[in-house]
Amino acid sequence: MLDRTRRAPTSAREYLIRFAHAPMLVVLLALGVLFFAAAASAEEATKAPPAPANDTLAGAQVIHALPASLNGTTVGATTEANEPSSDCSKPSGNSVWYSLRVTSAHRVALQLAASGTLDATLDVYHAVRSQLNSVECQQTEGEGKASLSFEASKNGLYEIRVGAIVGSTLAPFTLEVFQPTPAVSPPGASLPPAGVSGQVDRIQNVNAAYSVLLHSGVSYIINLTSETKGGACVSGALFGPGTTSFGGEEEEQQSGALLQIQCGGYRLFTPGAGQGGLYSLDVTPRFSHRGVQRFHLLIAPAGAAETTPGLALPNYGLGRGHLDGRGVPVLRLYRMEVTTHSNLTLKLTAPASAEFKLELRDQNGNVIECDCEGSGSESLAHRLAPGVYYAVVAERNHTSGNFTLLRESRTITSTSISFTSGAKALIGEALGISVKVTPAESGPVSVEIQRFDPVFGWQYYREEHVLASEGLATVPFTPPTVGQWRAKATYEGSRVASPSAVGFTYLHVS
Repeated sequence: MLDRTRRAPTSAREYLIRFAHAPMLVVLLALGVLFFAAAASAEEATKAPPAPANDTLAGAQVIHALPASLNGTTVGATTEANEPSSDCSKPSGNSVWYSLRVTSAHRVALQLAASGTLDATLDVYHAVRSQLNSVECQQTEGEGKASLSFEASKNGLYEIRVGAIVGSTLAPFTLEVFQPTPAVSPPGASLPPAGVSGQVDRIQNVNAAYSVLLHSGVSYIINLTSETKGGACVSGALFGPGTTSFGGEEEEQQSGALLQIQCGGYRLFTPGAGQGGLYSLDVTPRFSHRGVQRFHLLIAPAGAAETTPGLALPNYGLGRGHLDGRGVPVLRLYRMEVTTHSNLTLKLTAPASAEFKLELRDQNGNVIECDCEGSGSESLAHRLAPGVYYAVVAERNHTSGNFTLLRESRTITSTSISFTSGAKALIGEALGISVKVTPAESGPVSVEIQRFDPVFGWQYYREEHVLASEGLATVPFTPPTVGQWRAKATYEGSRVASPSAVGFTYLHVS
């Protein structure tokens, strides 16, 4: 009989001893149980996880009210055969859906935070009957986050998709859907005389608006500085008195604006007759850039140095000034009167840190020549016809510094030469070599005389130096021998006249 009171084994050693003395059938049964348990466990491990309830567009999770904080996952998610594509840079798959209907027109913001190593796209579509029209999309960045905002229309139905990028691991995520701070409406806060610094972003602060009183016939410098690096781009739009809306879309904003400043910069604006009043300037961020985008805005009357007629810059005159990339003196305009065909040279002296550009413009504003990418001291030269021209020194990249501009204009000349006796002369005959400079400029003249050797060709004889007076100079010359002679001349130029030269004139001496 079996001893039913026998105690249970208390250690692994006892188990092994008893297992070793057990009948073979019992051992086989135990091994079979272990095998089937392992097989069932392996099957359970390879079984695909269930699809989320909102795996399909038809089963999209409805967002009933804002703000909404949603927990989701792409684990087990699939891709429908007719699923719309994403406008983001990479295709997406393994997606889940959310549905939002808004009762009134307002901006909606979404912020996605992916866990693990999930890389995903966040897409918004406007459902119009059977069509899904893409509204906006963003791809998660290095930290697994994506954010966007869009203008929702009244009673609009919007389908929101979170999709894993092809090749990404699948993981849970959180999705925040909320109504951000409303856009600022005209006319905006009063702009201080010294300007204002602020910030905008694509989610919570989609614009900043400022009002300023502008007078008819007065020219104003509008300087908007975009101060955030790394792809940020703050833009501005000026609207006239009485504006009630900046427009929700970029195209609408452009159509109603009097003036645009793209990615920062400065403009000159002058209200016309009867157009004085309270103007508004709307500042907006680059919506493709994540994060805060800082700016500085200043509007102030322009002086004679910033607009026509400009500061007179006479020949060999010096223009001195200071440019400030965050202030009103962002450029200096110099007017130059050119009375003859001239060679003009402009020399700009500035610190190496100053990124200034030097421009030469004609009286119609056309750029003739520009050193637009340099820094520090620069120069440019050009041949000009008589007329009025402008030199512009302007800052780049919000830099500041002092500068000096020197103008050098030298009349373009031509030179001619001849022997006073013509092409023939007698040995020992006293004659001259005449040099004429046109226009009639004074200055040093060099005359080189050569003789001809029938075996070795032309040989140097001597050089004479004289001064031209009102365009005329003469070098005395008495041929010492018979044969072929020739001479050429160079006008060396002066402070106000450019050099010129002429080739040989010939003389036969018999």
